[in-house]
Order: sequence, then C-alpha cells, then structure tokens
Amino acid sequence: MDWRPLFAPWGELMSGRRPIALVAVLAFALSACSSTADVPPPGTAPTSVPAPTSTSAPARKNIAYTKPGTKLKIGEKAVVPFTTGSSPVGAVGITATRIDRGTEAEVAQLNLGDDLPGLVPFYVQVTVSNETGDDFSAARVIGIRGLLKDGSKGRIGLSADSPKCHSDATGDFTAKGATYGTCTMELAVPGATVTGAKYDDGYAWLAKGTDYQANPIGWQP
Repeated sequence: MDWRPLFAPWGELMSGRRPIALVAVLAFALSACSSTADVPPPGTAPTSVPAPTSTSAPARKNIAYTKPGTKLKIGEKAVVPFTTGSSPVGAVGITATRIDRGTEAEVAQLNLGDDLPGLVPFYVQVTVSNETGDDFSAARVIGIRGLLKDGSKGRIGLSADSPKCHSDATGDFTAKGATYGTCTMELAVPGATVTGAKYDDGYAWLAKGTDYQANPIGWQP
C-alpha cells in the first residue's frame, strides 16, 4: 500500500495545523488494511460450518405398524411406533380389552369439579405390550379415548386413578412380550353409552405413514 498521500508534510505536522484530520485519515487507512487482510486469496474456498446431524434413531423398517384409520374389534391389537425419547423408535401393541360402566356416585367421589356431577363414567381398559424388546420403562402410552356408538367422543376423557380405573407401573416394561394395564375414564351424559375407543397420538414423525392424529385407530364391539 502507498502511504505517501495519507501523510501531511512534516512542516504541517510540526505546526499543529491539521493533527485531528491526520489521525482520522490514518485510522481509516489502518482499518482498510485490516479489512483487506481478512479477505481470503483468490481461488480459496470459504470455510463452511458443518450442518448439524440428527441424533434421533430412525424407525425400523421391518415392523408392520397398524395403518391409520384401521377399525378393530374390542380385544384386537394395534401395533404403533413408540419411543421414550432416549430409546430407539420401536413398537408397542395397544389392545382395548373391555369397557366398564360406572355410576354417577363414583364421579362425585373423585372430586373432579362442580361441573362433572351428573355425568356417567365409562372405564376403557387397555393392555399395552412391548413388541420390540426396547427399554420403554420411562414412559407410558397416551392418546386413548372412549367413543360412543356413533364414533363420537364422550363429554370428557380423564386419566383418573381409582379402584375401577388403574394404571400399572411401567418399571419392568423392558423386554419383548412384557405388558402392563392402563385405563382411561370417559364421562358421558346420562343416556349415552361408551362402547368403543380410539388411539390418536400426535407423533406421526416417529414412522412414515402413522399419522393417527389425522386418522385414528378405532375399536368397537
């Protein structure tokens, strides 16, 4: 770089007539040189940041998952993808085994709120099975609701823990074939009857073609 145009004659420096202008010009020159030094030489490829890689395990390809929208009979099993978040994406079986009718008095005993008395409880009993032998002990299946005969939901669904609607612990749910029982309570208005159930979790990203939220699996007698 040619520095000569950036410096004032020595006599002017000594006279003190333009020290501020000189400092400003010199600072600009140094800044320009510094910026130029950071530019890579011609023909040099710029350094790129590696793209982040996913740490989630892909779903296994040899598992026959139940198709969304499948209609099953009470007692038949659906196979769906499942993971605890730290486990591989495996599969669990979900079987709606029976539906028990309760009484209005049982709802009152649960102290669930002032707007629920008068509703009739139906207990949807479900068996969950470990289909792939993965350690699923850290989580449990959700997304199960009771259904009326016409396929609509009841008034409200609850995961209540009561003598008639109990969920087992999942601590031993680590081996293929292991099972646990769970239950969801569906409240319906008097005169309505819960006859079936549905599974509509929102985890379609676990495996391709398993969007049960958009098209639930259903059980009816």
